[in-house]
Amino acid sequence: MIIGIALIYAALFLRAGSLKISGIVSDQSTGETIIGVNVMVRGTTQGTATDKNGYFVLAGLPPGNTVLEFRHIAYETRTVPVLLSDQSRILTDIALKSRVLELQDVSIVAERSELADLDLETGHRAMTSEAIRRIPAARSDVFRAIKHLPGIEGIDPISPLYVVRGSDTGENLILLDGVPVYNPYHYVSASGLFNVYALKDVELMVGGFGAEYGGRNGSVLYITTREGNNRKLHGEIAPSTTSMNAVVDFPVNRNATMMVSGRWYYDLFSRFLFDMPSYFYDMNGTLTWNIGQRNRLTLRYFHSYDDVDFDSETYFNYLRNTFSTDVYDDYDFLMKTRWRNQTVSAQLKTILSPGVYWQTLVYRSGFSANNRSLIDFEYETGDNTRIQLFMDTDIRAGITDQGLRSSLSMRPFSWNELKIGGEWNRYAFVNEVLLNRYSEGKLVNHPGLLALFCEDKLDAGFLTVRPGIRLTRMGSGAWQTETRLNAAWSLPGGLRLKAAAGNYFQYIVSVNTQEYELSQFLDTYYPLGSLAPSASEQMMVGLETGLFGALQVSLDVYHKNIYRTYTYDYNASPLEAHSFHDKLRRGEGKAYGFELLVKGMMGHTSGWVSYGWSRSTRRVSHIMQNRWHPFDYDRPHALKAVLNVRVSPALEYSMVLGVLSGMPKTLETGYSSYYYFDPLNNEVHIWPQVMTPVKNNIRMPWLLTLDFGVKKRLRNGFGADLARFIGADRAYLNVSIRDILFALHRNVWFYIQYDDDLYGVGTNYIPTVSLGYSIQF
Repeated sequence: MIIGIALIYAALFLRAGSLKISGIVSDQSTGETIIGVNVMVRGTTQGTATDKNGYFVLAGLPPGNTVLEFRHIAYETRTVPVLLSDQSRILTDIALKSRVLELQDVSIVAERSELADLDLETGHRAMTSEAIRRIPAARSDVFRAIKHLPGIEGIDPISPLYVVRGSDTGENLILLDGVPVYNPYHYVSASGLFNVYALKDVELMVGGFGAEYGGRNGSVLYITTREGNNRKLHGEIAPSTTSMNAVVDFPVNRNATMMVSGRWYYDLFSRFLFDMPSYFYDMNGTLTWNIGQRNRLTLRYFHSYDDVDFDSETYFNYLRNTFSTDVYDDYDFLMKTRWRNQTVSAQLKTILSPGVYWQTLVYRSGFSANNRSLIDFEYETGDNTRIQLFMDTDIRAGITDQGLRSSLSMRPFSWNELKIGGEWNRYAFVNEVLLNRYSEGKLVNHPGLLALFCEDKLDAGFLTVRPGIRLTRMGSGAWQTETRLNAAWSLPGGLRLKAAAGNYFQYIVSVNTQEYELSQFLDTYYPLGSLAPSASEQMMVGLETGLFGALQVSLDVYHKNIYRTYTYDYNASPLEAHSFHDKLRRGEGKAYGFELLVKGMMGHTSGWVSYGWSRSTRRVSHIMQNRWHPFDYDRPHALKAVLNVRVSPALEYSMVLGVLSGMPKTLETGYSSYYYFDPLNNEVHIWPQVMTPVKNNIRMPWLLTLDFGVKKRLRNGFGADLARFIGADRAYLNVSIRDILFALHRNVWFYIQYDDDLYGVGTNYIPTVSLGYSIQF
């Protein structure tokens, strides 16, 4: 069907008599393509904007002289006369000169999109690299930063994992320059793999995304890296007390550029206090080569490694000697983790003809982890009964994804834009879970996936619609059909109403471990194989308009019917589940809510303020006799604010506020005791297993956070002297102060129950201050 649609449109395209102008817009000083440039035909209302590749198409133009205007807030306006005779034109040398922004024009709010059509999409979130650096609590990390956007929530204060509008952590598609990345996190620092100094933009679709993207029910996170500089050597170094960040881009020759970045993290505090030799590193490289005037080839490589080795013996010895206590003699806590992530890709972008753009991506993405955590606590009761609380979890996982993705964009008429494409994937999954040192065996799977998609954007001026269809086949299973529809209406008074609906399938699930690990850091992926894919139906409506000045306000309302989902039953015995696959339990869920967002700039202050209300529930066959219960990550209320005040070109302040209701947790109300004999010590021990008739029977207290940051350009001192020594242009001092409200409110992470009392354990006992330099050249 999709092939037939493509042939029909190809015939219409060839017969279309109107003329077209297409081309690519780039930065004059660096050669990087520019997203979001407004391209207008002078004297008319006809226009368009450059997409994620800097590419634009204007169709339906009459023969004769045409004058194009290229406008962008960060660049000088350029006017280009074009003579159209009997043939369409391709412009390949449109370079814009950057301009010095006035103080009132500098904003941390992203105004362009690589992922979405902003005139059509609802639920789109975006951040610039500069905005991420200016959020004090983010500590220059993508995944900490996006949790300050509406609709996105962290699962706990430590883990980098996030959830979106009632979906699970494994239902987020994370793309690095179009390549899927699995578990893109550093265990050591609970942060993301991506060096923010090497990034261009970060975008997130929290729902309603088109047919081009599939395989996930929750969201699409698209991260774009820098392409390089074709004029001169350019870079940035950011040393701090725990890490070193660096990025450099430079021209290779007149047609090629290269970008190289790297990070090294060394936790000196943990090394000396806990005898915990933990570290990580990551590196990223990009080579971009312009082949002729119509082709661009990009080669990319990414690699990261984490090593964590923590044994509580050193720390407990410190407490034992400091406080003269033996309470820790029978307590053992252990964490050992080895993580590795690697991607390599080649991407070719080609202008086949005016109005026809083709891009193909070939990649290999791999992840492997060995993640072990142990808690072993022994004590005696009043009747001299020896009690042992023992939990040893060893999760071993690996995934390799080899893929090919290709798409063709055509604009046969001024009022429509067709996009067709497909992707092929060959996976290798390795899964093994050892629970209390017992393994049910290692599972290895090699499924394949084939998907085709087609979407057509139809623009009638006041109304724009984009229907889409996606066909997917996993292995030798049946073809699955996903339908999508996006629409937008222009209303009087500057209002714009947007709507989206569709069904979404996911063929790879993530094994839930949040109840068996102190903090879940790892999504353990597993192919469903012969099982039906997890599935959801999503509907959302959005209304947006401009306010006074440069402010925008939007309201999104959404509803998700998650009519098929899966969870992993760790407690299933070998008698009822003979394999890993047999422990998957089917369930369903619902999620609904609304999100109010005000963003933009007022005077010298830019940023956003948002409030979200939501509810999400689940029911699974083996839990509470299939009754409904609050979802593990249900958070009804979320008030967030991120503000940046640019006092002068050399000084700016940032503030982040979060007021969030707590998530539900299961507080065990009883124990089921298992007796076993220890022949070495000739003792009988009791192994109690916690149990409760109600899942998520309590809700954690509210979370309250307030953080401040300062960025100051240095004229004198060590940082300025260092910049001058290496010949750099500028040096900045970055200061962040987190957990300012520690004395007024304690954010509880989890509870420890001892006898009949509950003891809350928090993460904000004292404020933390971090300082670092940023040197640009």
